[in-house]
Amino acid sequence: MNFLLIAAALALGTPSTANTTGGDMQRMNVDTKASNVTWLGEKVTGSHNGDIQISSGFVTMEDGLISATTVTIDMTTINTLDLEGSSKASLDGHLKSDDFFGTSQFPTAQFELNSIQPIRAENGMNFAATGTVTIKGRTAEVSFPVKVEQGVKTVSIAGEMKLDRSQFDVRFRSKSFFDASELGDKLIYDEFTIGFELVANG
Repeated sequence: MNFLLIAAALALGTPSTANTTGGDMQRMNVDTKASNVTWLGEKVTGSHNGDIQISSGFVTMEDGLISATTVTIDMTTINTLDLEGSSKASLDGHLKSDDFFGTSQFPTAQFELNSIQPIRAENGMNFAATGTVTIKGRTAEVSFPVKVEQGVKTVSIAGEMKLDRSQFDVRFRSKSFFDASELGDKLIYDEFTIGFELVANG
């Protein structure tokens, strides 16, 4: 989920809410090499996609169930995958600038889970998660389905979340801050997608 889920970041528990107390607890670190976070942004004339690196994270297991996690994203690693050369460098730099995510002032983003509920599995998703994403020092709540798989010493959490960049004061060519009719085909949509697969090991 401070970005992108992050992160967005992920904390998961079952069957009702995260951050419970008591019981046999185990803290598992997120494997930043085995995990990945992707992004997709769309505009009137097309879209761009890329990835971004996880700085750190942990998943807390309680009585064999996931009860809490925080994931921190390194916003300075924003990387465009659908462009090359000078075009890629230009977009990477622009996304890091104050027009978008202001990574010099806000170098990290974060996700923390508030609650989790089991759902009837659909497209592999078996839980509904609710948490908070913090980007550019602003926090918003987000809900999304996830696929959770647990092993003896490993847990993986995968899914995607839709975020509204206007909630994080990301203003560039946004209809939330500028007249859409004046932006015309230069308009960039407020909603963007963060995909993620987190792997934590005990």
